[in-house]
Amino acid sequence: MGQHGGSLLTGWAARAGRASLARAGIGAAAISAAVISAVVIGALAGCSSAGPASGSSTPAAQTTPGSASASPATASSATASSAGTPSVAAAAAFAPIVEPFDPGHPARTRPAPASCGGQPTTLAIERCYEARIENTDAAIDAVKLARYQNGSQARRAAITAGDSAWLSARQPVCARAFHGGGTIDEIDVAGCLLAESTARLGALKGITLPEAVLKSTDSTDPSAPSWYTTPGGSRIAMIDTQGDTTGGVIIAWVVIGGAGGFPVNPGQFTYVDGSFTDPGKVQPPSPAGHRVSPGAEYQFSIDYSHLSADPYSGKGTGGWVYAPGAPAAVWR
Repeated sequence: MGQHGGSLLTGWAARAGRASLARAGIGAAAISAAVISAVVIGALAGCSSAGPASGSSTPAAQTTPGSASASPATASSATASSAGTPSVAAAAAFAPIVEPFDPGHPARTRPAPASCGGQPTTLAIERCYEARIENTDAAIDAVKLARYQNGSQARRAAITAGDSAWLSARQPVCARAFHGGGTIDEIDVAGCLLAESTARLGALKGITLPEAVLKSTDSTDPSAPSWYTTPGGSRIAMIDTQGDTTGGVIIAWVVIGGAGGFPVNPGQFTYVDGSFTDPGKVQPPSPAGHRVSPGAEYQFSIDYSHLSADPYSGKGTGGWVYAPGAPAAVWR
């Protein structure tokens, strides 16, 4: 599996890495960085059931387009199709997503299994993930193109810039999240790429996804944390680092900044069990107001020291919650 993944990745870089990013309007330095990141992640050959996230559970599969028949995503091929083609000027200026693993044309829909982990061979798993990512990206293009055609010049420029930033950050963010080495990284990164595209599609459509239920961990192994993907493409995980003298727990929260960065608000990270809430005590230095740069990793700790007062303790219903408004993810 590792040998096959390496050959696929070589194809990514040689055939399309620079070309696809250049079509998205990314500068030479960013193109080089993205291609290097592609070499680091190498992964769609080794994909498995990490679909919703990486050793984690993101809600990726909930909004991923399921088949070629699903789809408004076909409209993303408007620049290469005569049917339903928009105005020539708009089509010429619009920059669709071009996959590094399927270069030469805009992302397009094709049949794909609902789950990749049960496929019989490594090659089948690889193709499953490629198809699901491309289907999602085609749907992203369809949403963007409709807005692009109806937008002002300023709006069109903003759409192009936002998409370029997201594309340039997607692979480096996933590579940063998974760097333990070996085949497991390839599997995790494949799920991460799908989760990034799914979160992007949900954000563009204005969809509020159900709360993601993730697995908590006390392991510091790079592949152990379960990652949540925010609508902006940032990644969040938690690690149970140690207990405290009150019977509570100190949690290290880990954030990788997406394309727009991530502003840290410790008040959004709490322990919740039914009607019981422990907001915790932020450990110094305070992370409040810190903005995590795109692709950067940042950690801060919160001591949840009142867990002994939880009336539902022992029932397995509580968890550490990230709630930027409504709850977005819970780790149990």
